[in-house]
Amino acid sequence: MSKHIGRFEIIRELGRGAQSIVYLARDPHLQRQVAIKTLHFTRSDPQQNRQLLDEARMVSQLRHPNIVPIFEAAEERGDLYLVFQYVPGKNLAEYLALSGALKPARAITIMQAILDAIAHAHAAGIIHRDLKPSNILIDDDELPRVMDFGIAARNGGLGDGGQLTGTPAYMAPEYILQRTSNERSDVFSAGLVFYELLTGKRAVPGNDILLVMKQIADEDIRLPQDSSGLFEERLAHLLYRALARDPQSRYESARQMRDALDDYLAPETLMPSADPRQSTIDFLLRRMRHKSDFPALSESVGAINRITASENQSISEVSNTILKDFSLTNKLLRMVNSVYYQQAGGGNISTVSRAVVVLGLDAVRSIAITVLLLDHLQNKDNASQLKEEFLRANLAGVLARNIAGKSAVRLDIEQAFICSMFHNLGRLLSQYYFPEESAEMKRMLLQKNCSEEAAALQVLGISLEDLGIGIAQTWGFPRLIVNSMRRLPAGNIRRPLNPEDRLRVFASLSNELCAVLAETANEQQAKELHKIATRFSEAVTLDEQELHSTLEKSLEQVTQFAAIIHLNLQQTRFGRQIKAWGAAPVYPSTVELTAGADDGLAETVLADVITEGVVADPVVERDEFAAEAEPLVSEAILLAGIQDLSNVLVSNFKLNDVLRITLETIYRAKGFTRVILCIREARSNSMLGRFGFGPDAPDIAKSFRFSLVFTPDIFHVALAKGVDILISDTNDPKISARIPGWFRKAVAAETFVIFPLCINGNGVAMIYADRTQAGEIVISEKELALLRTLRNMAVLAIKQSI
Repeated sequence: MSKHIGRFEIIRELGRGAQSIVYLARDPHLQRQVAIKTLHFTRSDPQQNRQLLDEARMVSQLRHPNIVPIFEAAEERGDLYLVFQYVPGKNLAEYLALSGALKPARAITIMQAILDAIAHAHAAGIIHRDLKPSNILIDDDELPRVMDFGIAARNGGLGDGGQLTGTPAYMAPEYILQRTSNERSDVFSAGLVFYELLTGKRAVPGNDILLVMKQIADEDIRLPQDSSGLFEERLAHLLYRALARDPQSRYESARQMRDALDDYLAPETLMPSADPRQSTIDFLLRRMRHKSDFPALSESVGAINRITASENQSISEVSNTILKDFSLTNKLLRMVNSVYYQQAGGGNISTVSRAVVVLGLDAVRSIAITVLLLDHLQNKDNASQLKEEFLRANLAGVLARNIAGKSAVRLDIEQAFICSMFHNLGRLLSQYYFPEESAEMKRMLLQKNCSEEAAALQVLGISLEDLGIGIAQTWGFPRLIVNSMRRLPAGNIRRPLNPEDRLRVFASLSNELCAVLAETANEQQAKELHKIATRFSEAVTLDEQELHSTLEKSLEQVTQFAAIIHLNLQQTRFGRQIKAWGAAPVYPSTVELTAGADDGLAETVLADVITEGVVADPVVERDEFAAEAEPLVSEAILLAGIQDLSNVLVSNFKLNDVLRITLETIYRAKGFTRVILCIREARSNSMLGRFGFGPDAPDIAKSFRFSLVFTPDIFHVALAKGVDILISDTNDPKISARIPGWFRKAVAAETFVIFPLCINGNGVAMIYADRTQAGEIVISEKELALLRTLRNMAVLAIKQSI
């Protein structure tokens, strides 16, 4: 080793990596110690060195107490070297190796300093791209200092082509999959560092680089079971938001994550504010963060809203989002098979894909959000009052949908449902998060004969309307819906001039009708109904009699809906009001469980219910599909899917809809990790992955691309001979040689099954399904027969489309 690098005198080696060595050196000019990092690449690349030198000069402009500054950058014998301030102490990896997991308060303090450094760099347009414990120094005063911005790049979604830069265990999913880096990528890496501070362990352990990267890209990172109970749910949620695989669900900046940590440590007090309404909203949000269900609800609602509001709406994307929640999937299917939705022309529906096709994206959004909201109101101390508020909100939505359906003006009836359901969101939130304050407001209504809004202002310091609007905005609801949450002024309502005004009219009308039902004595209801009909006579083309019949129809539908979600109307005052109005009894085709019963249906009931068209919750969770209860459940789902396809094939179907329903049925029935459809491309004589189901299916599908020129591997044999093949263990010596290299590189699955789709002996398509661990796929003879029936129906659809 040379005793000099440039003018610097080498003292000793401090550490080394795959492409670098760090030395302690002396600067003879300034008489000080420095740290020098040399970079040596396998191939000498002058252009790369010039780029890195430019980046180093850019980073050298950063000045922050939590950043190790670069003093100088130059080349020597084709290798680049960077000169840093020498910081005595340990790097964070060494520090954690000695200390182990840190207490949350200490971990947060270190993390705040790291985020301050990253935020400072981001403000200068610099992305770190290799944030990890070994690049964070803890000096002798225990001050964290971030270093090694030497491979950083200007912000702007930089693409890196095919070459990876950084450390695999600390890369963001979007960088692994798409080679894009931005501020949110650094936030993900910061989340991994925070995980390590809290647990003392790397979030994604292992030495197999490809497996580590695949796990980051495909699986949500969660705290170990043995340590998750040590942290508040609020802190765990904060960590999980930083580690969200979807960049849009992450903190949008290091500064925002820093603020979240500050908020976590801040005392839970309501600070004085010039605007008391905003103070109450802030206080409500802080209280929500203590409850695990609010983050789950808000993120789920936000995700569904984001997809359905997109200009490039994708049935596959919506279906995949819903299918991630097994309970939501089955509850949604049970609802779409209720009498009301069957009248929409759907018949028996057993897949989310077909529900979207038959009912439309907005209708599925309405149902999914309704289910999510209901699920988060169960089993609370004030469950009875919450169910009453939910029932009232749902009736408002149904009323608006029915009124809009009779309107002479074209209007999106599902938007009317959502707007009306959330018109009084503030009351629902108040009952959930402020039960004592809500009880006080009700006492004021009775004793002081004041309005609900006056009571809310006195007790909460904010109207329920403003409260609901504030939260709806945090949930990402479109402006159209948020604006409809504002009540109309007193007096007669004029005819609305645009869709936004019409939605507001329908939301107000339906909720005023609900108020009559909830708050007016039976003998006064007809009189109040006449007042409402007069007030809205110009705005809505329904006379009093039509309004009355619409109300009766809506009450009947809500009664049916209550049975579907197992809500006993007799247990709530509002429910008893509905029954007193004379709503029709529960339809016999629905199944109502008694209080205290299992949330799923018994196995014998499940089979009967599915033949009647109501898909019920299985008694097993998604990750228990391999257990002994699987055959009955999977056969029932397969049979329902076959019936679904039969209904589609006799109609004017689209081939994509048939194929999507086929794949989703297979995916749900057997609990596969992923199911992918491949189609033959005649021009290149190749089999190409098109779409699929599963967390990473869209990305994995892109890897399925192989020539149909015969080679003796499993995929070619299945297609050439038209045989279904189940591989129980890809590592079995008897079969491993037949697994193609492209597959092993792209997919970390040890067991899979192939169903070829052949016409006249030629493979035109292929259905691939897998599980992670060897031996996890077990298919009974009856299941195989049903799977083949599904495949044959897909082949029939292809033939009819040619």
